[in-house]
Amino acid sequence: MGTRTLLRGLTLAVAAVLPLCGPAAVQAAPATAAAVAVCGHTSAQPTLQQGSTGDATVEAQCELDLATKPSRYTPIAADGSFGSGTQTRVKEFQRCAGLSADGVIGPQTWAALNSWAAQPHTCATQGTAGTAQATVCGHTDARPTLKKGAKSEEVKEVQCRLNLAMEPFHYPPLTVDGDFGGGTEDRVIELQHCANLSADGTVGPNTWAKLVDWSSRNAYCTPPHPAGHPIDGLDTAKYQHPGGAPIDWKAVRASGAEFATVKATRGMNVTDEYLATDLEGARAAGLAVAPYHFYTGTAADTGAAQADRFIAAVRATGYTGKRAGDLPPIFDLERMDDGSGRCPTYGTVADAKAWLDRVESAFGRVPMIYTQKSFLDDCMGSTTAFARYPLQLADYRQSITQPPVPNGSTTWTMWQYTDAAIFPGLRAPATGDVFNGTRADLDKLANR
Repeated sequence: MGTRTLLRGLTLAVAAVLPLCGPAAVQAAPATAAAVAVCGHTSAQPTLQQGSTGDATVEAQCELDLATKPSRYTPIAADGSFGSGTQTRVKEFQRCAGLSADGVIGPQTWAALNSWAAQPHTCATQGTAGTAQATVCGHTDARPTLKKGAKSEEVKEVQCRLNLAMEPFHYPPLTVDGDFGGGTEDRVIELQHCANLSADGTVGPNTWAKLVDWSSRNAYCTPPHPAGHPIDGLDTAKYQHPGGAPIDWKAVRASGAEFATVKATRGMNVTDEYLATDLEGARAAGLAVAPYHFYTGTAADTGAAQADRFIAAVRATGYTGKRAGDLPPIFDLERMDDGSGRCPTYGTVADAKAWLDRVESAFGRVPMIYTQKSFLDDCMGSTTAFARYPLQLADYRQSITQPPVPNGSTTWTMWQYTDAAIFPGLRAPATGDVFNGTRADLDKLANR
């Protein structure tokens, strides 16, 4: 895959919202919600029970597979015959969704199925691995070579199987419409990367084989974790609080995350509304924590003023940079966050240095810089002026084993390797990081 544009804020702003785990946290969609053919068969949603057959049964079976696989249930056969196996899965799903477990698919169960199949949920209890099923989407058993531009039932089969094969918390489900467009091509390429296949975006025999395998059993493609870097972290801002939902930092820490960077300020006039609760919540849960500032070069010579705003905001939370658990403050130096991908209009090395110098003087710590080599090359003339600062580098390519370091630098401290990390305790995806060093190195950097 190509390098994605470095837009820390914008990427998170459009991230999908994820439901909390467990039946108590999930409410079935209203019975009056519009019927949706999530699997592409039919939007007709009659009441179904053991003995039912036809397209609506196939649709229900396929949606059951999509709805329950995130909880580690092996798919059932989507063969259009509502037998005892389908009835058992309906009851399991109904219990997950907090519905009466009668094994009948009525309006409430249909509404919940539409919701759970289109957006990932997890049950309070986990399923167990079973026998892989050959028919899990129910469109066709044909396996022709397919590529961008194709329109057919076979494309629907590919799209549906991609939704079952790709771990849904990292790969939002595709629309099953039979139109092989750019989104389907991108998802095929992601599957091919996971499967160590030639990433050409074409569904040929080898891609079909892996797609059928992963979609039919209790297995997923998940984004690769950088090898050799077991210490995990995450970045948070208001986007991880959809609808004002809090972050359960104890759950984040229990999942294995050991550090967090929390958005503090942006430019001259924005303080993240969750700065105080997230910075101290993460620290209290035992994570090493750093506040970060998003630099905006929309006016000349504002670096020092932006630094003053940042200093005041984080000091108000109790951050000193020297308490146990305090990581160095972070300067977020990247392209404009207006979706244009342009370099900051008035961004200069001198203005960035003004921020860095002011913050270092205030906290007695050398700040860290969040950036990307390509940004410094394109927007800062490949400067070596930042060589003395530790680096948090962003690069989401799955084809690399290390992020490229800027000119003058020899190493990196944190690598933001994905924009679709899922952590227990969060209601939305976050960017995921790894630390370049040992736990002792992290403790030293965090004054512990």
